[in-house]
Amino acid sequence: MTLTTVIRANSYADSLFLEANHFYSNQYYSEAADLYDQLINQGYGHINLYYNLGNAYYQQGHLGNAIWAYEKGLELNPRDSDLKFNLTVANARIVDRVRVPEPFFLLKWYGALKQSFSPSQWLMAISSVLLGSAALSTVAKLWENRLSKILMTVSSAGLMLVILFSAVFADIYFDISDTEAGVVIAHEGRVYAAPSKSSNLLFVVHEGTKAEISSRQYPWIEIELIDGKKGWLDSNLLRPL
Repeated sequence: MTLTTVIRANSYADSLFLEANHFYSNQYYSEAADLYDQLINQGYGHINLYYNLGNAYYQQGHLGNAIWAYEKGLELNPRDSDLKFNLTVANARIVDRVRVPEPFFLLKWYGALKQSFSPSQWLMAISSVLLGSAALSTVAKLWENRLSKILMTVSSAGLMLVILFSAVFADIYFDISDTEAGVVIAHEGRVYAAPSKSSNLLFVVHEGTKAEISSRQYPWIEIELIDGKKGWLDSNLLRPL
């Protein structure tokens, strides 16, 4: 697992980032992770930062925090091949590997389409296609010839793409707004029927497991796993995404 060398935020952030990289290169993974986390806590969120943080945690055997970092990096760029590869490697070590039925191929294709770009990248695509369509339409109105019909056809196709992309973006936006998730960072966590250790123990989750957060009742959170299991977990055992 290699390092990236700069986050291009400002001189202070880059200096701290390079210091963390120095610790990592000398196998002081805990010190490196502390500095990477310090940058994140100060508001720096860069794909290279999350990538290196994930590697530092992975080298320590802290699977949950490594997966958390890779997931955060993929939120910024879902197509990053290094992050996707490292996340796949880390996920292969999860104890709670729940198998779910394969979705209908159209749903699978649509899910892959949604994850092709981050929300900001979808917005950029929508803006670019919209501006391009508007420009072609304007040129077509100025040129009254056979080429203008072709330009209008291309412009109309562009507007259809804008509608499609906008629908996908809206779906992503509502997913993000309605869903809060996190990753288990403790070796294991006991999940109870109610927000109390005196309630019935339902099941145990292990480090690296991803779960949706349904509700909160400090210091407890209600989680739901991908297979539908629900229960209450100590909030300190899960790191929100």
